[in-house]
Amino acid sequence: MRRWLLLLGALALAPAAGLAAPDALDDLLGRFRAMPGLEADFREEKRFALLDAPLVSRGTLHFQPPGRLARHVTAPAPSTVLLDGDRLALGDEHGRTELDLARRPAVRLFVDAFVKVLAGDRPALERIFHLAHAHTPADDDGWTLVLRPRVSPLKEAIERLELQGRGLVLARMRLVEVGGDETLTTFSRVDVERRYGPDEAARVFRLPAGER
Repeated sequence: MRRWLLLLGALALAPAAGLAAPDALDDLLGRFRAMPGLEADFREEKRFALLDAPLVSRGTLHFQPPGRLARHVTAPAPSTVLLDGDRLALGDEHGRTELDLARRPAVRLFVDAFVKVLAGDRPALERIFHLAHAHTPADDDGWTLVLRPRVSPLKEAIERLELQGRGLVLARMRLVEVGGDETLTTFSRVDVERRYGPDEAARVFRLPAGER
């Protein structure tokens, strides 16, 4: 389980005082549902209690509704995570691994956290997480969304997942594990109007040739 959390990465502020009204969360997730696609650069820091310095990686993130996700790490070493329905594929210089998420419920729950936010699927999120949503003070379009696992085995591994953004533009994501380790991801050059044609989607949502 921990290996997949580290490979998936990803994905800090506490929620602002005074939670937003439920319809504000519905509005935010409704806007995500209408999003044609997303592309962004990311910088990820994995912070471990036993290490003095964080492990840093960089790459690109791609999302195509309703549930295709590609995470291409470009530095320090190339690797790729692909999600397409119940198929999860991971590739790096050591080879390729493919998982059937229908047979891996723990991994499925973790993967669904980020993907279901981008898909705007509130019922699916609420089956897995307690949700807390708040506006950023002095910025009506800024928001913080905190997801706390409500089901096992996820709640024994993850304390919370925090996402922040403005409008549909993600700014950062913080994953806090029960043991205190953290993964902080910051996003830049976020395109929330991204549309992937068939040829481009076939290129983006696949493992590179060297990772087959």
